[in-house]
Amino acid sequence: MPEHRPDQAEGLRRLMEGGASMRILSLSAVGPRGTQCNMLINLAGALAEQGRDVLVLDDGPGNQGVAAALGLSSRLDLGHVIRREHGLDEVIQHGPGGLRVLPLGQGLQGLARLPQAQQQRLLAEIARQAPLVDSLLLAGRPGLDLLASPPLQGQRHLLAMAGGGATTITGGYAAIKHLATSLGQREFHVLMSDVASEEQARTIFGNLARTARRHLQASLSWAGHVPSDDALIRSARLRLPVVAAFPRTAAAEHWRGVARALSAWPAGGQASGGFDAFLRRLLDVTPLQTEAVPG
Repeated sequence: MPEHRPDQAEGLRRLMEGGASMRILSLSAVGPRGTQCNMLINLAGALAEQGRDVLVLDDGPGNQGVAAALGLSSRLDLGHVIRREHGLDEVIQHGPGGLRVLPLGQGLQGLARLPQAQQQRLLAEIARQAPLVDSLLLAGRPGLDLLASPPLQGQRHLLAMAGGGATTITGGYAAIKHLATSLGQREFHVLMSDVASEEQARTIFGNLARTARRHLQASLSWAGHVPSDDALIRSARLRLPVVAAFPRTAAAEHWRGVARALSAWPAGGQASGGFDAFLRRLLDVTPLQTEAVPG
């Protein structure tokens, strides 16, 4: 099957017309092992199929990350760029359907430890190499809690819940509580999957939304329902997003619907600038600062 590649000229025109902006979406998933990785791959694949310029930040260790799940090499990561051993274009992995994956390794921590002058030089170099990106996807794991820091609170957060059992519901509420109480996140979009019916999924969502609003002052929005489908299991085995592996299945159509809904979300989830500007905001680095960032 031929790969769908986003039209880079179209992407550039879209950024120019709407101002240089990048949608930042963090995803937390509750469910069986591998759920978060598979959700991220299917969402990224559906967005890329619609012509979005997607970059996935992969913080998965070794063979547990997005790159490995797609059958890509994870030998290099952002740390190699920080140490000037490889360029950013060498580290970013190109996956099926135009997906791009940047393995982080310990690169963010290494970048934060550099004196500010070195940070500035490195960020300028990254800016020259940075790809065109309008959708940045990242895993909302404890290791990436720094991505919910004040400079990046404009990001959207998607909570994906796989299954409708008590363990999943309890885990979903715990994730919302952590992000709300520890990181100040107050708005969440919730995606349900592997539930018997959409009606049951909406019932679970409604109960969760009322509880989160009452006890956490958190607002939950419905992001959709992806029913159980053998195509999801088979596409994971093929190391492909379901929209690429089995484009005419119900699962593929549901993921396309989620991607369309995400693209229609208000622009509040966008951040000005590209990937290099994202790193600057993440480190809260400005050209006027003169002190070194503490290690």
